[in-house]
Amino acid sequence: MRINDINRIQGINQYQKMNQKKEDIKKSEEKKDQVSISEEAKELLEKSKDLTRREKINQIKEQIQKGTYTIDPKKVADKILDWLK
Repeated sequence: MRINDINRIQGINQYQKMNQKKEDIKKSEEKKDQVSISEEAKELLEKSKDLTRREKINQIKEQIQKGTYTIDPKKVADKILDWLK
């Protein structure tokens, strides 16, 4: 009785195939996407935040001077409750 080589029948050694999958998974885990933001971009972001905040403050100041600024008491109460929690 002759026993044929298992690798020839299936064409691929299953052990090698399993190890290859593990290596592929390890390689994919090692490679991670990274994002880096330059210092210049960070500075620009801070400046834009400052400008929008200043604009908002100026709008509120104008509304107060004109007498059109209204305060929503429900929003104030909600914020106080959130802060207390």
